[in-house]
Amino acid sequence: MEKVNFRTQVLTRHLLNNDHRGTTATAGISTSPCLSYTPPELSSKPFPFDVNSMRKLMDGHNIEDRDWLFNLMIQSNLFNPKLRGGKIFVVPDYNQSMEQQREITMKRIQYLLDHGVFEGWLTGKGFDAEMRKLALLEVIEIFDHSLAIKIGVHFFLWGGAILFFGTKRHHDKWLKASEDYHIKGCFAMTELGHGSNVRGIETITAYDSKTEEFVINTPCESAQKYWIGGAANHATHTVVFSQLNIDGNNQGVHAFITQIRDGDGNICPNIRIADCGHKIGLNGVDNGRIWFDNVRIPRENLLNSVADVSADGKYLSAIKDPDQRFGAFMAPLTSGRVTIALSAVYSTKISLAIAIRYSLTRRAFSITPNGDEVLLLDYPSHQRRLLPLLAKTYAMTFSGNYLKLLYVKRTPQLIKTLHVVSSALKATLTWHNMRTLQECREACGGQGLKTENRIGQLKGEFDVQSTFEGDNNVLMQQVSKAMLAEYVAAKRRNKPFKDLGLEHMNKSCPVIPSHLTNSTLRSAQFQGYQLAEDLGRAYSDRLILQTFIEAENNVTDTPLKEMLGLIRSMYVLVTLDEDVAFLRYGYLTVEAAATVRREIVKLCAEIRPHALSLVSSFGIPDAFLSPIAFDWVAANSWSN
Repeated sequence: MEKVNFRTQVLTRHLLNNDHRGTTATAGISTSPCLSYTPPELSSKPFPFDVNSMRKLMDGHNIEDRDWLFNLMIQSNLFNPKLRGGKIFVVPDYNQSMEQQREITMKRIQYLLDHGVFEGWLTGKGFDAEMRKLALLEVIEIFDHSLAIKIGVHFFLWGGAILFFGTKRHHDKWLKASEDYHIKGCFAMTELGHGSNVRGIETITAYDSKTEEFVINTPCESAQKYWIGGAANHATHTVVFSQLNIDGNNQGVHAFITQIRDGDGNICPNIRIADCGHKIGLNGVDNGRIWFDNVRIPRENLLNSVADVSADGKYLSAIKDPDQRFGAFMAPLTSGRVTIALSAVYSTKISLAIAIRYSLTRRAFSITPNGDEVLLLDYPSHQRRLLPLLAKTYAMTFSGNYLKLLYVKRTPQLIKTLHVVSSALKATLTWHNMRTLQECREACGGQGLKTENRIGQLKGEFDVQSTFEGDNNVLMQQVSKAMLAEYVAAKRRNKPFKDLGLEHMNKSCPVIPSHLTNSTLRSAQFQGYQLAEDLGRAYSDRLILQTFIEAENNVTDTPLKEMLGLIRSMYVLVTLDEDVAFLRYGYLTVEAAATVRREIVKLCAEIRPHALSLVSSFGIPDAFLSPIAFDWVAANSWSN
């Protein structure tokens, strides 16, 4: 009863003026003025660090090339510019039909081709060419996932297969033609019955020594090639992954260049193609299904960097072990996992920039009767929803940059490391992206449901990342397997760990203090120890922290360094708070876990004044965000 009386008194004080002498409830409520938009820049403190320097640190490279491409897209009506609330936004029109989205995607590709965006993407050599290509793909990803996937399939999968699986004869014939889009390629690996298990694919290719041709067949319905991006409408050629049968002996999975359409777009004889149909996202990509009925291709169309077949039908390979040979075939395919991980980070940046900017101008409820309503981001609960995700996104940006450099600078000795790192980060970063999109959608309320505000639509567009180019759970199992194998090998050799980032395990297991202080929780040494105690997911967490610390150590600007220290601490403590493994294995006591949580609340309050500067450092032009990130009142006015 006392609680009821107390709540009644609170409600009464809320409804009445401070002067309660004889006034009625209706007399105590005054009319609030209409809400208006105030740019967050006017109410936020001056930026404590140089935003451009932070952007350079995060984007890492090719800043001018990125800005050039942003401007190139803004200038063209092909990128659907719309005036909303006094600003121009370029966002795909998702109200278009599937057919219209596919058509406009190809028109955009032609526009980018005509303006030199793809110059050197397959014929360029060296570090600078690779980094420029990745930077421009990231910009395209910010505009539209369908456009980026369509381009990625052509250049990174089709083109990458020719580049890495092929030899000079293939490079000379196919690379320049593909770079100029005289040939439109796709990548036929996945089947109806086999996705992650590539070794189990059922397409069969035999060799006919009389005609010196390979003959490709789809022996059953489960062997049909499935989800092949570009196959349904536009691709003229594909790389077919198939079991190779020589004289009745299966030599395992190999790759073959096969034409599927002529120059006029007609499907080639003995090939059947069907559409995969409408999807929850990526409808600008024409995913198709392919069947092969005794399709004959020249012997030279075998991509033969790992193995070849002589004119008289002899199987030739310097790698005799089938497992090692299969590993050599799969090694170059890490490009897909790399680009997916990178694009996931930029998707989180878009959603956080929109949701945080909105929360810096949208108000809800007042603390006192007739007082001003409170900004959403001034509520501790709202801070707790968004700011830890912001810190994680910063941390994952640095790990993405590390992965990018590891890929571009790869050597044969680093193939195993690249596989493990790309698998771990692809899974972790795409999971983080989907979680962030959902939280940001909810944090924007009903406005998050509108397609023009991007976040809700991005959920459907990016959901596929959790399963394509490797199911995330399977990839994490591979990471754990590699960790265990390295551990067993090191113990068997009785030598210290030296690969896969496990060198910290050469030191003795740290003793965690029973009483955790503020300074201990924010120390890099404590944070490094704590994220070293699990497999799979924890390997990824610790790798992300390590790349963050390395990036932070290279910064000399004091304000920038201090801000990075806050963000790093938030990343680590949120990871400790969210992962029950630290409690399960006894590395944190219940009391220590409670201390961690309290520290997160403090960090939220410390980071809150800098939220605008932190999302501004993403370097995403206003036009690529959404109306609710700016004047959402004007954007929803009758005149709009």
